[in-house]
Amino acid sequence: MVGHLRICIRNAYDGTPQVFYPVVVIGAGPSGIATACRLKQKCGFDQFRIFDRQDGIGGTWWANRYPGVVSRRSQDILPTVFYSFSFAPNYHSRTIFPTGREYVEYLHSVAERAELIDKIQLNTEVISMEWIEQDAEWELWICHRNPERETGTTEEQSTSHHGKREEVIRAKVVISAVGILSKPNEWPADVPNRDAFDGQILHSSQWPVESDLDEKDIVLVGSACSAAQIAPALLRSNIKSLTHIIRTPPWFVPRMEEPGGEAAYAKWAPWIYSTIPGLGFLREHVRLRQQAEASCLAHMRALAPAKYHAMLTPTYSLGSRRRIFDNNWLKSMSDPRYTLTNRSLLSVQGTEVTVGSKEPNPPEEPDVYHADVLILATGFNATPFLQSVAVHGRQGLSMHGIWATRGGAHAYMGTAMDGFPNFFMIMGPNTFVGHTSAIMSIENNIDYVLRLIQPVLRGDVESLEPKATAVQSWLHDIRRDMKDTLFEGCPSWYNGNGAYNSVMYPLSNAFTTVPIVWITRQ
Repeated sequence: MVGHLRICIRNAYDGTPQVFYPVVVIGAGPSGIATACRLKQKCGFDQFRIFDRQDGIGGTWWANRYPGVVSRRSQDILPTVFYSFSFAPNYHSRTIFPTGREYVEYLHSVAERAELIDKIQLNTEVISMEWIEQDAEWELWICHRNPERETGTTEEQSTSHHGKREEVIRAKVVISAVGILSKPNEWPADVPNRDAFDGQILHSSQWPVESDLDEKDIVLVGSACSAAQIAPALLRSNIKSLTHIIRTPPWFVPRMEEPGGEAAYAKWAPWIYSTIPGLGFLREHVRLRQQAEASCLAHMRALAPAKYHAMLTPTYSLGSRRRIFDNNWLKSMSDPRYTLTNRSLLSVQGTEVTVGSKEPNPPEEPDVYHADVLILATGFNATPFLQSVAVHGRQGLSMHGIWATRGGAHAYMGTAMDGFPNFFMIMGPNTFVGHTSAIMSIENNIDYVLRLIQPVLRGDVESLEPKATAVQSWLHDIRRDMKDTLFEGCPSWYNGNGAYNSVMYPLSNAFTTVPIVWITRQ
């Protein structure tokens, strides 16, 4: 086992006990589970604790339970084999696209096989952390949540700790596996009087365990991956009507069907993937963007009603926003209960939703729709990073404050910041890929972090952090390379609707994989 550090309770006899963890991992989603697995597998180290504020493991896949994410046709994510870890490949899925439930079950199986379950502490939120210079340790304030007593929006829950038990702990190393899809855009900022709506308001990431939508008039807001799954799923149920408000049309990519059909795939795919080496890692053939756009438009026009073609034609390049794998949303638009509009949401009152133009000239008459339920599939505020945790490093400096003065979130290799020793991020700023699996990025980050922290765990050094010049040089290169990508081409959640892009990595994952492999083998 690497290291001399052990989990212990300090000052137990003095009445002020404090638990010390050599390593704390924040988050029990894919990044957190993978980090813990590799700590045990590559470092032989098990003196760590994983904290997650939710009541189950899975991260965003645990939180998102909207209609469609639990159906057989859910396909916001990549084929199963591309969305599993290299050290724990998922060759046994019976469909090419896993559902939300299937993916959470996969993460559970990985955690169970790695004997991590007793290392995970759920319903526990890390509120803030501060570097204690004289001890070369992090002091963390954690809050033990009571989900049964919590009501209100995510914002209200995260800012109120009334009735919850708080605790202060210490850690030598802190690894953040906090995802960016954790703080939903709970209400459109330009729409007044949320409280004036008398119906039920649901957000795709806060779906109740039980919801009765039968014979209800429903208004759905959003056009990204969640909305693309929710709309056809609702139309397969017994709703009365669905009015769908979109602002920006997505690019629709034809769904990849199971080779040989669903029954044959379910029978043979597990054996094929587990028997033929390397098959799960073949790359897709890349076509010219213009040809791909023409193909996508032809697909849309062949399936969607003609009256919606103009609304569904993107005015931006394929690739600059998240594309949609068509899961029968286009076909479902022919359902007589479905209405699509690209007019802006203006206001709500009682059980009515008003849409229309926000431009005064020329004046247009608004449309009013009845709504028993308003569903917001309006995405997340993704660009700030570490939104739920206040991080204070050397001399009490705030990480969010430094990011604000420098223009936005950033970190060396997307992982570490100057002035914040022994603190590392998995899937930190500028590490995300736009249209392929994030798993390679996650594993690259983890391999790099584990290489860095081993001297700390062994006791060879007290702390480590990147030089400020290295951070600035990395940031300069990221900003330079980003200018040549489609990600700068239009406003999106990648760049805070047109601001600083702190999410996407502008190059291929190979540009980080190769140096990380070299570093980790030295």
